[in-house]
Amino acid sequence: MTKQEPKSALITGAAGGIGQQMARVCAGKGWDVILVDINEEKLSEFAGILKAEFSDIQVYTFKCNLSEQDAPEQCLAFCDENHLEVDFLINNAGVFFFDPLVDADMGRVVRMIDIHMRCVTKMCMLFGARMKQRRFGYILNMSSMSAWMAMPGISIYNASKAYVRSMSRSIYFELKPWNVHVTAVCPGGINTPLFNLPENLRNLAVKFGILMQPDKLAKKAIKATLKKKIQTIPGISNHFWVFLVQRLPNWLVTFIMKHLKVYDRFWKEPESKP
Repeated sequence: MTKQEPKSALITGAAGGIGQQMARVCAGKGWDVILVDINEEKLSEFAGILKAEFSDIQVYTFKCNLSEQDAPEQCLAFCDENHLEVDFLINNAGVFFFDPLVDADMGRVVRMIDIHMRCVTKMCMLFGARMKQRRFGYILNMSSMSAWMAMPGISIYNASKAYVRSMSRSIYFELKPWNVHVTAVCPGGINTPLFNLPENLRNLAVKFGILMQPDKLAKKAIKATLKKKIQTIPGISNHFWVFLVQRLPNWLVTFIMKHLKVYDRFWKEPESKP
């Protein structure tokens, strides 16, 4: 039996970082790509670059605020209007902030929940249903190694990525009988602006293998999904870190908080001496 190959991919958060690299890998395989992002200017610029590099594919762009309640429906409607079938769905869009939960801006918290959880869920439901009807498709959901962590300051990020991982692993079994394959990708640190680290620190982290380059992650993630893996943790050392962080004692987490400057504002101000 001839192996069926994807012919098209939809990538969310495609205007920069990991999303761009995911799109490049897909385009390099000869797939048409549908780029979705809120940043219309960067989206259009990147689409032009892709078209110039890969003249044998079609590149579509769709500006969409994925935190809106009906964003997944908007994406599906765009595909229907352009007579596009999505064979490979990449739920990549994400946001990040570092704050104690009770001090965080409520709008940012809700936006993260909407993008990481509600949007990903509905995208899987809507596009997964179409794939099930066609008896073919792949879904790549970006989780994170932080899904295993209890790390103060990124409580909603961690929890939302744990949700993505858990949901993906469950629907893997639901859709597998219909020749639709779901993979949760759980990377460690990636060299993108998401975490707002200075460029010199990011370069140093890449040199020592703490951060992975986005293009390397994209290749590994898509390869694992095409291999129909339920989950992948790119990078050999990250398997060790996942094992380790699950076993960190509570006292050590507190100790780390007390000795890292980034956590200074998490502690109450010391009482003034008389």
